[in-house]
Amino acid sequence: MPSRTNKTIIVFAWDGNSIPFKQISFDSKPHFEIVIFNYSGNEAIPAKEHILHYDQLVSIKTEFKGALMLEAYHFLKNRQDITYVAFVDDDLALFVSDINTLLEKAIYHDLDVFQASIDATSYYSHAFNVHKPGADIVYVDWVEIMMPFYRKNIFDELAAFLSLSISSYGVDRYAVPYVQKLLGATKTAVIHTVQIKHTKPVTDGRKIFSNGLTARQEGERVRKAVLKAIRANHIFFTPAQLKTIYEVSTLRITYYKYRIKEIMAAWSKITSTHN
Repeated sequence: MPSRTNKTIIVFAWDGNSIPFKQISFDSKPHFEIVIFNYSGNEAIPAKEHILHYDQLVSIKTEFKGALMLEAYHFLKNRQDITYVAFVDDDLALFVSDINTLLEKAIYHDLDVFQASIDATSYYSHAFNVHKPGADIVYVDWVEIMMPFYRKNIFDELAAFLSLSISSYGVDRYAVPYVQKLLGATKTAVIHTVQIKHTKPVTDGRKIFSNGLTARQEGERVRKAVLKAIRANHIFFTPAQLKTIYEVSTLRITYYKYRIKEIMAAWSKITSTHN
């Protein structure tokens, strides 16, 4: 069990209407503090019959996950007793005992950023996070935003980039590795002894947010800001890392594919308006 000197806060997203923790199995006593984040801002309180335990409840209307994480930063920034901060989306199925195991593994290996592996039958975006049978932990360049665990100082440093992305696009892949290099805390891994299941399809990134940008456009904004910060602060990434993480000196096929789709959608909207 993690000691008092290894305290973890896990922020569970809740819509303020459905049954909270509907897909979380409380099969063990949590070795972490639970914060329920009601992102509808409707001030609802979970019914006692629907919930076994939580430590704090936050109710703030937020547009999407990046905004939620930024509000969580403001809520937790003065806490000096936290080792890890984590975020669990409300479309993930998992066991509390598995989270406890995840933390034990992370503390044993002294990880800075980590996540559980994703069940192969789940909806997912990145194959490197999919469960590898028989594997323990696998070191990676970055972990995705679905269920990330960050050292508290890493999470605090992310705030400037979270303000650039309502959706959180680009924060996991671009901002976190930079912050880790900046702080000298670069041990990042997927823990394959634990699996989570993602139960809803991954969004396509085309939704337009209140800042007038799509998630993919926000991701590109984060990427450019991070590359600028890397140059300004003389942070060293190997050529291979720059290519793999930041798509430097490589043909960005996926980026241009979606840019073409955005241009075609905009053109279609213009032509339909004039007809």
